[in-house]
Amino acid sequence: MGRFALALAAAIVVLGVCGAFHRTAPIIKPIDDWEWSYQGRPVQKVEFVALADLAPLKSELNYTEETWSSGQQDVPRLVLQQVPVRFAEVTVHEVPVEHKKRLFFQMVLPLVLIANEEMEFEREAFLGLKARIGDARIPGAGDLMELRRFAAKYDVPMDGDVVPVQQVLQTLERRIDIVPPSLALAQAAIESAWGTSRFALEGNALFGQWTFGPKGMVPEEQRVEKGDYRVAAFRTPLHSVRSYLRNLNTHPAYREFRKHRASARSEGKPLSGKALSATLTRYSERGAAYVKEIRHLIAVNGLSALDRSKLADGTVYELVPVWRAAG
Repeated sequence: MGRFALALAAAIVVLGVCGAFHRTAPIIKPIDDWEWSYQGRPVQKVEFVALADLAPLKSELNYTEETWSSGQQDVPRLVLQQVPVRFAEVTVHEVPVEHKKRLFFQMVLPLVLIANEEMEFEREAFLGLKARIGDARIPGAGDLMELRRFAAKYDVPMDGDVVPVQQVLQTLERRIDIVPPSLALAQAAIESAWGTSRFALEGNALFGQWTFGPKGMVPEEQRVEKGDYRVAAFRTPLHSVRSYLRNLNTHPAYREFRKHRASARSEGKPLSGKALSATLTRYSERGAAYVKEIRHLIAVNGLSALDRSKLADGTVYELVPVWRAAG
């Protein structure tokens, strides 16, 4: 009886630690192996030193200060290949705060929309699969194989007949969906210190996502009680955004986010970053204060209008920052 009580107490402690851990850390599985072909669109590489060098291209693509201030609707496919070091070292000291913020948002918004577009293609394919399975008395082997692929990708258990197919379909429908751009932009600004943090500059990490194992960047003040965690690093900022979407779509800590998003879908309401931010108290150990900061950023920067923005058709411009030393 004594050993049982001791084991029970230890289990309660472990559960308590795990609960606290999930409340304070968005743990992820790195997804740098996810690839995307831009749906066969032409790709043009553009090198630049300072973000100001991109002004002629942005003007040509109608992506200017004026169009942004009026609530940008059509967004060009600008894919930043690396968070530029010069943005932290020079640009932030040369431009007013409002201009710096706009530059950051303009660079991150296309990445969010591209990651969302990829998710929309996934959702469309999944909903087609769901309809076929619903119409069939017995799902075909091909459809079951495709369902298993979706289940594995979005961390939904599917072990033989143990989990009913309809339950798997319902869970996947909640998980394969977009994140409102206003919410992603506000969180990226907070988590990356407007693109100037060490994690952003060294690892293209825009959302402060944790991981375990040898890969990733060790925080300077790593807390021993949390284990050997790292801040996940990515090949490109787009990979960071993709991982952020997958994190919100699969991690148990964000079940309420997915529940409220699904409710908005079922009621035919547009997805609102400001509304959904209320479900993210577990993204940061700051809890409600963190949510308040997200909502403040969305409001003061007029980001809600961007929830209606969409990608323009045409060329994908891969933006490659280069550093040219003086002399």
